[in-house]
Amino acid sequence: TILLPQPPELGLQENGELCLNSAQCKSQCCQHTGALDLARCIPLASENSECSVKTLYGIYYKCPCERGLTCDGDKTIVGAITNTNFGVCHDVGRSKQ
Repeated sequence: TILLPQPPELGLQENGELCLNSAQCKSQCCQHTGALDLARCIPLASENSECSVKTLYGIYYKCPCERGLTCDGDKTIVGAITNTNFGVCHDVGRSKQ
């Protein structure tokens, strides 16, 4: 039997590594600061940090919130298209107490 070399396993990108789409990142957030900037994998937004509700393009200007937090930004499709859907992450459960 002839053993052929196996292609390297495609892993997810670590924080700080270049990305083309959030699906490539372990954090699930590929972010750039401007349209011409290179995008990199970035950690999800923590409580009281700026966040985006969603992206249509797979690259964020602000990352979505960590699990358990909610982003109070603009949830309209216009906000996603114009990249103005920023808000602040907060813990909904804690604010109800």
